[in-house]
Amino acid sequence: MSDMPEAILFDAGGTLVLQHPEALEARLGIPVDPDLAFQAHYITMSEFSDLRQSGKEATWDWWLERYFERLGHPRPADAGAAIQRGYGFWTWPIPGVAEAVREMRDAGVRVAVVSNSDGSVEESLGKAGFDGLFEFTLDSALVGSKKPEARIFEIALERLGLDRKSVWYVGDSVFHDIAGAAAAGLGRGVLVDPLGLSSLDAVPSVADLPRLLDTGLALGGGAA
Repeated sequence: MSDMPEAILFDAGGTLVLQHPEALEARLGIPVDPDLAFQAHYITMSEFSDLRQSGKEATWDWWLERYFERLGHPRPADAGAAIQRGYGFWTWPIPGVAEAVREMRDAGVRVAVVSNSDGSVEESLGKAGFDGLFEFTLDSALVGSKKPEARIFEIALERLGLDRKSVWYVGDSVFHDIAGAAAAGLGRGVLVDPLGLSSLDAVPSVADLPRLLDTGLALGGGAA
């Protein structure tokens, strides 16, 4: 394992938080099983990432179609308008993650967020219990650049004032997060892959990171 990072940048959706099942249920009027919603996010993200890496387009409507299919429902006709791009719905904290981030921060690792979002990520993270935890939060809608573009990573590096090789990025998308971080020259990209969908370096959850950093264990790849 490489040296301890001086800073870790985190994706938000799928890494720190997920769309809140009860909020979706209330807005759309359909039952949303939390376990199915958890699985649906990561499977759909993996497929979305694979498409984008192959040079194909994958739209928000494409995402919704497959996400709701995995929830056991045809996509509600007005789902896109009802939940926009998830604005205000990414408020379900992934268990153990806030505690893990706090542990790493308290151990001297600087922590911040770089997210493709719609202007709501800081508010959503606050509602999910992450308020005041991060040094800063970059929201693509507010900074005018989105992953995997290099510029959004460069903005984060400018704010940190650190050598890029000493900074890691943690996220749940190979296309947006891991490839984006590699193209920006960051020290390491770590995939959050609780279902073992990728053969890349991965952790089931951010909650596992402090133990790996502390013991120097190699990251485990998922099933190919």
